[in-house]
Amino acid sequence: MDTRARLVLAASFAMLPMVPLVGQLARLQVMEHRSLDSRAGSEFNRSLEEVTPRADILDRNGKVLAQSLQVWSAFLDKNMAVDCNAVAFKLSAPLKLAPTELLRRCKSPGRFIWLSKSMDYEASQAATNTHLEGLGIVPSQDRFYPNGMLARNVIGQLSSDGKGIAGIELTQDARMTGKPRKFKLIRDGSGRTIYKSIEGDAPPPEPLQLTLDRNVQYYAEEALQEASAQYSAEGGFVIVQDPSTGEILAMAASPANPLKNPVVQDTYEPGSTFKLVTAAAVLEEGAVKLTDTFNCENGAFEVAPGVVIHDHEPLGTATLSQILERSSNIGAAKVVERLGSLRFYRYARAFGFANRTGLELPGETAGEMRPLSDMTKVALAAASYGYGIGVSPLQAVGAYSAVANGGTLWEPVILKNAKATRVRRVISEATANTLKGMLVGVVERGTGTPAQIPGFTVAGKTGTSRQMEPGTHKYSTTRYNASFIGFLPADQPRWTILVVLQNPKGSYYGAQVAAPVFAKLGRRLLTMKAVAPDRPLRLAAASERGSAR
Repeated sequence: MDTRARLVLAASFAMLPMVPLVGQLARLQVMEHRSLDSRAGSEFNRSLEEVTPRADILDRNGKVLAQSLQVWSAFLDKNMAVDCNAVAFKLSAPLKLAPTELLRRCKSPGRFIWLSKSMDYEASQAATNTHLEGLGIVPSQDRFYPNGMLARNVIGQLSSDGKGIAGIELTQDARMTGKPRKFKLIRDGSGRTIYKSIEGDAPPPEPLQLTLDRNVQYYAEEALQEASAQYSAEGGFVIVQDPSTGEILAMAASPANPLKNPVVQDTYEPGSTFKLVTAAAVLEEGAVKLTDTFNCENGAFEVAPGVVIHDHEPLGTATLSQILERSSNIGAAKVVERLGSLRFYRYARAFGFANRTGLELPGETAGEMRPLSDMTKVALAAASYGYGIGVSPLQAVGAYSAVANGGTLWEPVILKNAKATRVRRVISEATANTLKGMLVGVVERGTGTPAQIPGFTVAGKTGTSRQMEPGTHKYSTTRYNASFIGFLPADQPRWTILVVLQNPKGSYYGAQVAAPVFAKLGRRLLTMKAVAPDRPLRLAAASERGSAR
């Protein structure tokens, strides 16, 4: 073998180890290129999202009711953390956690461990300055309610991941949620960021303004809480509405619950406050004249064989005005006979009962009213004074606002930028004015005297209704709803106010329990807005009938 051949053979043997290397290189570069490129990208390229702050919620005057603030959260990547003892020692002070707790979290299962959430800026910077391997600090948003539980039944609640689950936070969730910004990061082999780009820079959403007035809401909640405590009531509601626009100025519920709003979601039997509908219907239809009288049977009347209606106090012959003033159930039952079930049913529906109002709050009830085909003589009599009918407090206050503004039913409004919507004219202005005079009589001479406010003319109606015993279809002899609904000043109403206390202990008549709450809240509103008296100042006359229904 000559020299050239020996060199070629030696070179060939020298190249043999390169064959598998070339094959491996070909496999990596050709066959697995796409997979390896993806893996490399996942190691060195990162994509993060930062959610812009959720919209603030404001009252009608721009006062903050709910606000999102930036906070920071600390996590640990255990694949990068080298010493749990160092983590516990160095982070204890910045995170305000015991070293034993941090050690426990560091040793818990899983790669990523949350060490602390909702840190302020100073704490996040102190944690960052420890320069611990595997420690990550990320920004997030926390929801704050600066007024505590004020109006929380309206505002609602967020879930742990920042989504609305109740109240305005739920119904306006999409409107208040900001668009996220995307961050693309490139890291070196040591995990340090060497390049960052930002995609999108959407501004935060505009604040959401409600019709609520923070001061009015505070006064309403305070008055309700004091009365609930005084009478050990199981629950209660207060609504303040502008009768000329339908705007809700306050919506209080006891007990306070951000996950449920009974003012919108629950029903109750209104009792004698529903006599407003009966009186409005017979006046509008011309079925009863102001001079007509009705025999109220001195307190007991058999409306059908075996079915006896009782009044809280004996009453003989009475006009429609006197029936309202003395809150006679027997009188209402006799008045509604002039109307009949069809017309009564039509007016009840026209006033908004058994219909959802469309308010921008979740879970609204339509209320309950038996079908017209089931409106027997007994059922009609009971309905005339507010039994056998389920209404929401929202519907009830809307009906009185319709009388206060001259006969027009408006949709209730909770969003300040929403357009006031006229539903329908329910009664004529003349009928509304007549009813106003009758409701003033209730407060001046009748069961509503505890609702008087010296210097001002007040219109309203008391109501007391038995509750159903839980688990039965029988009325309780010990559980009641006490209510008062009215508006003031009566001639030019600025506020319609509903007060309901559920199962108060001791006293339970609407005049005793609810009317004083109305008067207290009304006085505060008049003072707050510096409304001039509309009548000579004098002490309200006490009335023995003030303890009645």
